[in-house]
Amino acid sequence: MKKMKAVAAACTLMLITGNAYAVSDAAKVGANAGAMIYCYDHVASSSQHSKYKVLKIHTYDEYKKLPSSDRAKALVMKKSAEDGDYLGDRLDKGRCDSLRKMLYIKYN
Repeated sequence: MKKMKAVAAACTLMLITGNAYAVSDAAKVGANAGAMIYCYDHVASSSQHSKYKVLKIHTYDEYKKLPSSDRAKALVMKKSAEDGDYLGDRLDKGRCDSLRKMLYIKYN
């Protein structure tokens, strides 16, 4: 529980100290990686599991390639998205489908 509160506090601090539209690329990478994990586990139908699994791999690979200086910020956003909060928006079926389509275009 303390870990979730720390992640929530860190995300809130990031949004307060910076413009919501000025989210860094590292934060987006982390959020995408976390979102694909959340969507795979909580939203995807059995027919969509393979699509989300491929995107989980791609987004995690992109996360791993981040310089260590950016990885901490990305990790905060990744953990937040794994809990269902994607850059301040709640992940639901519609949001997951939209992200899946966007990331499919990016990686293919």
